[in-house]
Amino acid sequence: MQRKKSGFWLFIWSLMPGAGEMYMGFMKMGISLMLGFMGLIAIAGITNLGVLAIFPVTMWFYSFFHANHLASLDEESFRAIEDRYLFGLDELNSMEAWNSKINGKKKTMIAAVFILIGVIMLWNAIFSLLCDIFGWDNYILSQIYYFMRDDVPRFVIGIAIIWVGVVMIRGKKENIAPEEESISVGQDISRQQNDHVVQNQHQNDYSGPDQQNSYNGQNVQ
Repeated sequence: MQRKKSGFWLFIWSLMPGAGEMYMGFMKMGISLMLGFMGLIAIAGITNLGVLAIFPVTMWFYSFFHANHLASLDEESFRAIEDRYLFGLDELNSMEAWNSKINGKKKTMIAAVFILIGVIMLWNAIFSLLCDIFGWDNYILSQIYYFMRDDVPRFVIGIAIIWVGVVMIRGKKENIAPEEESISVGQDISRQQNDHVVQNQHQNDYSGPDQQNSYNGQNVQ
């Protein structure tokens, strides 16, 4: 049961991602945040990539302010909050739901991320083994190490930024094309309607005198 709390103990518990939400009774939210935070730390530690440390730090700040924001709500708004799993976990209760939710390009991107993480982990293990065999002060190995540490991430990030820009441009063109097509179709329809109106007016102009003469002839008879 959710209970609005504030004060010293809420502040203390909110220092641990997810614990502040659990302290107020939002167990599903708390579990989501705690597992997410610990999972990000595990990924950063296993892959030995320092740049990934920004993600658990961001998660910590999000959880801290999320818990204190919940506590600052008025009583009515607080009771209206539904306790649910975060990050879309509520929608993925089974493998079928996971496959239906993650498909196509999303599944390819996730697979690419897993492959990249696996390659990095394999490289770190092989490089550590080579350094143990040939020594950590080996000139060639040190150059390879600095190249992989400094230059390769820059290349990868640069290519990723270019790819994202190309995808955004393509998406914009695809969105513009249907709009232009719908506008052209609308213009064709309106043009056809105008032509039809003009044609009817011409027919009325031509048929008007004949109908008047026939009407006068009937009156004479």
